[in-house]
Amino acid sequence: MMMECNIGILLASHGEYCHGAKNSLEMIIGDCPDLLCVSVTPSMNNEDVQVQMREAYELLKKECSEVLIFTDLLCGSPNHAAVRLMMSREDITVVTGYNLAILVELVNRRNTSDLKVQELLNGIEDTLASSLRIMTKEGEWYHGN
Repeated sequence: MMMECNIGILLASHGEYCHGAKNSLEMIIGDCPDLLCVSVTPSMNNEDVQVQMREAYELLKKECSEVLIFTDLLCGSPNHAAVRLMMSREDITVVTGYNLAILVELVNRRNTSDLKVQELLNGIEDTLASSLRIMTKEGEWYHGN
């Protein structure tokens, strides 16, 4: 039985990063409905980015009550467009600096529960911290938790 979508997910990035993240995510967990990408290219201006972001948001809102936008960099064009859109809507949350570990965790939780965005994001810091490890031949010398 298919659950009605509470949370639509929009991945936004410079270049093809968001598409690569979506492809990798689907390789790991399978089909990811209600997940769209906005890829910013060098030929796009700020208005182009804003239009693509708004169009993707509107597509997700046809099926979902809330939209969670992941952007690649805090000060980048995708993030600026996402924040501008968020400021004009009540149903958008923006998360900056995503990686595959975060996406796997959150999309799995979204797909198997009926959570709202704020509930879904509880504990995200722990997931992010535990996904960062630095290893050498001598052993692991940094882990986030």
